Amino acid sequence: MHNQRFTIIALVLTIFAACSEPEGFKKPEDGLDAASSFVRATLDGDYAKAERYVARDEEDLRLYERYKVHMKQVSEQERLGLKSANMIIDSVRTPSDSVTLVHYSNTFHRKSTRLRAVRINGDWWIDFSDTFGGEH
Repeated sequence: MHNQRFTIIALVLTIFAACSEPEGFKKPEDGLDAASSFVRATLDGDYAKAERYVARDEEDLRLYERYKVHMKQVSEQERLGLKSANMIIDSVRTPSDSVTLVHYSNTFHRKSTRLRAVRINGDWWIDFSDTFGGEH
């Protein structure tokens, strides 16, 4: 009887854990993981998934909404090119234990871009507003 209860509890906890995050989303382990996951989702055109990595402040979310609108207006050829592209990491810097700066490009657009990942309350987020301002 005790084993049966344990098995049922373990099964319920496993189901709950599996349902706690949207499909295809994994919580980033570090800043580079957050940046890589975010970039892959945007290259794939999965903006809902990518948004799960964006910092939860008003400015970041507002800028990300503008980015989504812009990307939905690009040509189908460009969308397909981005979807088949790979991320090229140019450099990774960790100025502190809660900030990771990733300079990257992709195999479709060779333009270098910087992403800033920040750790807030133990979770890694993309500081999307940093992409549009500040010193790079």
